[in-house]
Amino acid sequence: MKTFLNAIGFLTIFKINQKFYIKKEQFWKISYYFPFTGIVIGLMMILFYFAVSFIFPVFICIILTLGLEVLITGAMHLDGFSDTIDGIFCGEKDKNRIYEVMKKSDIGVFGVIALIFLFALKFAFFYMLITYGNGNKDSYGMLLFICFMPAFGRWTINYNFKKFGSLSRQVSLVKSFINNGNKKAFLVSSFYLFYLFICSALLSGFFFKGSYIFNFSGLSLKIFKAFNFDLNLILILTPLIKSIIIIIIIYFFTYLTGKFFIKKTGALSGDTIGALVEITEVLYLFFGFIIIKFV
Repeated sequence: MKTFLNAIGFLTIFKINQKFYIKKEQFWKISYYFPFTGIVIGLMMILFYFAVSFIFPVFICIILTLGLEVLITGAMHLDGFSDTIDGIFCGEKDKNRIYEVMKKSDIGVFGVIALIFLFALKFAFFYMLITYGNGNKDSYGMLLFICFMPAFGRWTINYNFKKFGSLSRQVSLVKSFINNGNKKAFLVSSFYLFYLFICSALLSGFFFKGSYIFNFSGLSLKIFKAFNFDLNLILILTPLIKSIIIIIIIYFFTYLTGKFFIKKTGALSGDTIGALVEITEVLYLFFGFIIIKFV
């Protein structure tokens, strides 16, 4: 329980009492709870969206909800995203010089423009998902799907630790998380995140049937119906297939994006980790919409 509370305190603005602090040498273990912390953030977001939806139109609700995420996280990953973009596009080729640009406290033009595009894309894909769900009378199913967005974003932190931990800089905070336990933390957090994600889709698909977003559209549904599959089997297979495809795509793009950042900056840092968190959230919404509607 203490480890989970420390994960909450590390990834959000919520402070925990000192009596719950864990020892410095054990602090890296909070990474086990990074995706679960993301789920908590996601739950807060969708509950907030649901509450304000009684007052404001959809686009205002989305803006407020995305603003809430920024507030909860203290914009820590957005800061890393803007610093990473500034470093990569600063015109320097020397990796040490790029790192120096990334560590500056101010934000450059590229960082500002990148943040604007990031918010615009996140808003657009959020809006597409919500309106698609509302149009098919399943806004709750879509909100459940969006709930996992922060979780997948924070899952990439453990991926970075496992995959690129040996390339972290000595002076970086990241270095304190790197040890032989990173692989186990990644595997455990991947298992429970993917398990919860798939189970939520399967249970929703079975109980809400034709009104659930994973069920009522897409190529897989048409194929199963064409072959006269049993309805109960269809309501299991379609959510299962779509969930697995989303996981595979996110995993693939996490690998590519992480490798790109390492190639450009030369090392794993908190800024590149934050950038990957934010980019993954956008990709999750975008590919989620594509898979839900067409697959």
